[in-house]
Amino acid sequence: MHSISHVGSDWLLDQISDLTENIEHITPVEFNEAYRYLPKSVTAISGPLSYDVNPFMREIVNCADVNSPVREVSLKKGVQITYSTLLESIALYFIAHIKTDPMMYVSADKELANARIENNFIPMLNHSGFGDSIRSSDTGNTRKTGKTKDHLQFVGGAYLVPFGAKNSDKMRMYSMLLMMKDEIDAWPLTVGKDGDPDKLTDARCRGYWERRKIFRGSTPTIKGVSKIDAAYLRGDQRKYMVNCKKCGFPQELRWHTLNNETGVEGGFKWDLEDGVLDLESVRYCCQHCAEPHFEHDKERLFSEKYGAEWVPTARPQEPNIRSYHLPAFYSPIGMAPWYSLVADYLECYDVFTKKVIDIGKYQVFYNNILAEPFKITGATIRLTHVSPHRRAVYRFGEIPNTYAGKYSGSPVLLLTCQVDVHKNFLAVSVKGWCRDSICYIIDYFRLEHSGDEEDDGCAGVTSPTWGQLRKIIEEKEYVADDGKKYRIIRTLIDAGYANDTVTTFCSDYSSGVYPVLGRERPAKNQKITEFAEFKTQSGTLGYRILVDHYKDRLAPVLRREWAEEEGPQKPYHFNAPVDITDKQLTELTKEIRREKKDDRGTVTYEWYRPGNARNELWDLAVYGYCGVEILAWNLCIEHFKLEKIDWGQFWEYIEKEKLYFVE
Repeated sequence: MHSISHVGSDWLLDQISDLTENIEHITPVEFNEAYRYLPKSVTAISGPLSYDVNPFMREIVNCADVNSPVREVSLKKGVQITYSTLLESIALYFIAHIKTDPMMYVSADKELANARIENNFIPMLNHSGFGDSIRSSDTGNTRKTGKTKDHLQFVGGAYLVPFGAKNSDKMRMYSMLLMMKDEIDAWPLTVGKDGDPDKLTDARCRGYWERRKIFRGSTPTIKGVSKIDAAYLRGDQRKYMVNCKKCGFPQELRWHTLNNETGVEGGFKWDLEDGVLDLESVRYCCQHCAEPHFEHDKERLFSEKYGAEWVPTARPQEPNIRSYHLPAFYSPIGMAPWYSLVADYLECYDVFTKKVIDIGKYQVFYNNILAEPFKITGATIRLTHVSPHRRAVYRFGEIPNTYAGKYSGSPVLLLTCQVDVHKNFLAVSVKGWCRDSICYIIDYFRLEHSGDEEDDGCAGVTSPTWGQLRKIIEEKEYVADDGKKYRIIRTLIDAGYANDTVTTFCSDYSSGVYPVLGRERPAKNQKITEFAEFKTQSGTLGYRILVDHYKDRLAPVLRREWAEEEGPQKPYHFNAPVDITDKQLTELTKEIRREKKDDRGTVTYEWYRPGNARNELWDLAVYGYCGVEILAWNLCIEHFKLEKIDWGQFWEYIEKEKLYFVE
């Protein structure tokens, strides 16, 4: 009879005999291709993960290998480059394969970080067969699951902590081996008195300094303040080189290139048919031989099998630091097709005049597509820019429909009124609008307050200026050169000064006359970027306007050059009567766009008016363009029940119904 001390010894010997001294190494890429599954709910490319779809990510993901000497990785990226998938794959490798090390995921704020864990990281574990790896380290307490809103614990001792960059000063208690940073250019420049949150999060890895793995990625924003651009320049600045399918010339994908020796133009090219982009014509042309490559050539172009590879272009400031640049040109098939990038470009840049159409959209193109920080230069508007917008064919009070029909896409289709309120006068502009929001100033004047100096001026509801304005809104008729008669259909009045008086005046109208308030940035619950509705104390409707957004759009329009021999005017073009004075036009030039830094060091840009210079026409121009967009929103979304504004349908409806003409 065996001694009780020998019970189970045979089983234990069998288990020991199966052990090996050789541990098979597996890379992060191999592990993820073996186990990770991408569901349709989180990606456009579902199924078992394969880096054949985005081969440029292989090297970056494998930097997370515990055997790799790489300690820090910075990815300056465009949109739809699969960086989020990369972070999740690295986390999966550490959770399900390494199993022992602490990890931190940091986004702009805690809510975003928690949402990413809940909506992406946990589903990744479940779909890849590792859902049961979440387990409390307190194995004796069956009530603990290993998952809280602030902490995930895993089998083996690893854990993952989500954090917001705004709270990086509260990370002092943590020591991390793996640091995953998402969209660092959306982080504040500094956190209180503690400094740069990028450096603060790096400091959490000091306890694992010789083994640390730091991954940071972001779409860049503004030149000089972009965190990811600075991190990229600190590394070895790798470019993903691809080989031409015809001549084999190695090159990074670039928007446009010109070989001064051979005259070959490379980069992206396309065809327009009647001004409309031919989607199938979009191609990338070799920088050496101009051979075209189309969307279906992406797989071959990006494949390592055909020689594509990462090539360092600089010496890193410290050993074992890598940096990568991936514009949106490298987006996999099925995610961001090349024609969509060209379409975005054509919305912000006029390829014929070689001028920027919309500075805001141009910055987005620079950041999201080129993956480069945008350098903002002075956006001053000068009198020499706006003077050529005078048209000799009409004067104040006239509507030049013959001219507009020839050069502006249609006759004037509606009139709007804009009012800027001051103590001693109301500045009033009347604008006529053609298709594509092409504007004609029809009238611009002041309603002067005639009361005593000691009274409330225009802030008083009894000021005669309000009666004069009422008569203009309700009775004033304008006659065009083709005989059409117009009345004002919509009026926006600035309620920043004399708010109660403006609100009371507007409340006399059931529709068509609204108070507006300017804002520097959208409200937290504001769904539309440009404007938002609000309820006045009288219970009537008003609008908050993101004025700097419209000024960013309007500035390049005012600087835009145009001559009649060039043909039709571009959308949003601005026209003024021949008798508008230089003094009045100068009101469009009194603000400059400048850098603004808050107490935390976050840099933004604002339109600034030095001193007390008159700028009413500038503000009224903003209200005018916004007023047309509000009207289009009302008709398309609220009346027609469309999902978004259909400008073609809007202008067709306005022109067909003639709702704003006086018969």
